[in-house]
Amino acid sequence: MGVISLNGQTYVVGPIDMTWVPRQSPAYRTQGTQSRGNDPSMNHFLHRSFPWGIGWSRIKREIGRGVGGLLDSTCWTALGPVTLGKLQEVQSHAANADHWKKAVNFKSDLWGLFERDFSAANVTDIVSRKFGATSDDWTGGGQIRAANDGGDPNATGIRGFDLGVHKGSLFVLCSGAPLPAGATAEEFVYGVASSAAGATWADAGLIGWPDSATTNRYLTSTITRRNDFNDDMGRLLSFGNVLLAAIYRHPSSTDGTGLIEVLSSTDSGANWASDVTIPASDGPKAFVDWVTIGGVRSPVLVIPDGVYSIDYTNNTFALIYALDGDPNTGRWAEVGNDGSLYVGLGSGSILRLTIREADNLDVMVIGPPGDGLVTAKQGRANYILKTPSEWLLVAYGGHAASRNASIFMIDTSVILTDPETGKRFMPWHHMYQDGTANLDIVALAYSTEDDATPRLHFAVEGAAASVNSHIEEPFVNPKQSTTVKYQATSILRLPDDDLGDPQATTTILDSIVDADDLSVDTTGQYITLRYGLNGASDTTTTLGNFLSGIESLAFGASSQGVADSRIGINLLFTRDATNTNRPLLNEFGLEAYGFRPSLRRWSMRVDIKATAEGDSKPNKVANENLNETVIENLVAVAVSSTLVLFQDSEATPTTVRVRVPPDAPPVFHLEVIGSTDATRGYRTGTCDLVLEQAL
Repeated sequence: MGVISLNGQTYVVGPIDMTWVPRQSPAYRTQGTQSRGNDPSMNHFLHRSFPWGIGWSRIKREIGRGVGGLLDSTCWTALGPVTLGKLQEVQSHAANADHWKKAVNFKSDLWGLFERDFSAANVTDIVSRKFGATSDDWTGGGQIRAANDGGDPNATGIRGFDLGVHKGSLFVLCSGAPLPAGATAEEFVYGVASSAAGATWADAGLIGWPDSATTNRYLTSTITRRNDFNDDMGRLLSFGNVLLAAIYRHPSSTDGTGLIEVLSSTDSGANWASDVTIPASDGPKAFVDWVTIGGVRSPVLVIPDGVYSIDYTNNTFALIYALDGDPNTGRWAEVGNDGSLYVGLGSGSILRLTIREADNLDVMVIGPPGDGLVTAKQGRANYILKTPSEWLLVAYGGHAASRNASIFMIDTSVILTDPETGKRFMPWHHMYQDGTANLDIVALAYSTEDDATPRLHFAVEGAAASVNSHIEEPFVNPKQSTTVKYQATSILRLPDDDLGDPQATTTILDSIVDADDLSVDTTGQYITLRYGLNGASDTTTTLGNFLSGIESLAFGASSQGVADSRIGINLLFTRDATNTNRPLLNEFGLEAYGFRPSLRRWSMRVDIKATAEGDSKPNKVANENLNETVIENLVAVAVSSTLVLFQDSEATPTTVRVRVPPDAPPVFHLEVIGSTDATRGYRTGTCDLVLEQAL
């Protein structure tokens, strides 16, 4: 017999059996989500595919937040197998046209609008260039407009604001409207030029156009002499038989009033009518063919203050949706293939405006998805481009130190819902990230012209010139082409994984991949596994390389595993010198075994009579009140809604918190003592008691 202390009371007990609290069934994760199941001998935490892009910083164990989304990636994840990012190829361009502003598909070729930096005492012109696939450069074309300095040390600067196609001709909205014969072009006035073939340009007729150099000087030298995100001054739109232009009367210009003027022409720019003027905090950001709030097709103008439908026949406009007024809001907004209007905000979010029926506007923030983008990718949308497929391409980020410009692919064919918050989002996939911080991608274009090879073109703005590049076969599945070119290295960074329980230490034993096209050694294609435990950097500790024949890597010395509650995985993809080679990852997983803290469990038999007669009781005699009190004290322990204190020996001076487990309630073995015809007597006997340690 022995004595224990329980809930402040002393009890006499028989032999005590001590064991351990049974573990709960561990979690089992599939594709980044989890559900409870049987307790297998090994837990497999699998990422079977990566279809939902990036933006999620953490996978949460019960709800699967992120639906398999990634924390970060420069890999290609959009089409199932994960591979290296596709290689961008630098395109040359003519030295006297440094900045690529916009490109359009015209008569089976891709034509671009180029402009120079302003430089005192030099002609500063704008030119057109045609992309040539055989030479991978911008060539051909011709001068659109030039400014003749006439010996003036303060040479004029000419800017191109938009390029479009209307009635089989190219049109450019620019600065530098023509003046009377013999005069130089005036840089502070808007103008329109056109070309039937792309090489030879002429000023449009411009009857009715505000082209007077003495009364309609709506631009300033700050605007006309540098591409610095202050050039959203004019936009063109071809709307059926009508060519429309939106120009900003800049409030800092000589004649400006802070209004946007919309003009229209039904004869290809020969004659113009002024339709409406709209108060605006900055210039027009986009001019698109969309619908009114009533669902009727209409020209739609996007300015920082709102989205407006334009009725050029009745000279009216109507607000569809108010915006925040940020000068970076709305830049190159685009109508996607799903019929929705996508508008970037200066805050970094992108809105999707959908008019399903008259007066029914649905507004959805499509991203950045999840918990947001990692620091290097944060920023705002500079350019939005619709492609012939479901992909909407967005030039995003840059603008500041530690920010790198990126191109994202947004899948407009699917809308997902965060199961935790109910927030809707579209998957974002990484396509390209520039290696130098604080630069901007200022233009995007898509072409299949010249040699029938699909290309995504983009321009990264530099200090004095834009670097023009393209990616061939941008939307081709890596398993369906042998000619796609790939970067030398890329990363795939998984969200921190708590392996089923954020409070439980887990032994992480093995990592596994299902991958194709791995080489036998690191002279070819391989995947390096880097990891960080419990919030540590995921780039400093390398476990090893996945190679052909080595598709599992063990953690810890002698494969004994490593123990922690959280792990971050960073996979580094590498190819050999041949840029069409690449490893392909179909699935990544971890094998781990989860442990609960070591919680004890005691089974014992309490002697109620001996407890009542113990040394602490008066006169050491049985007493019905004491026996009944012992029984009720045990019942109180069993039904307690809070934990009670327990000590089983002097060798355990610190008490532990315990409860009577719900699966093992106490069992009393009682008899009644001292019963007569007049009294019921009292109960005594034994109680089989189980106690379970709690956290």
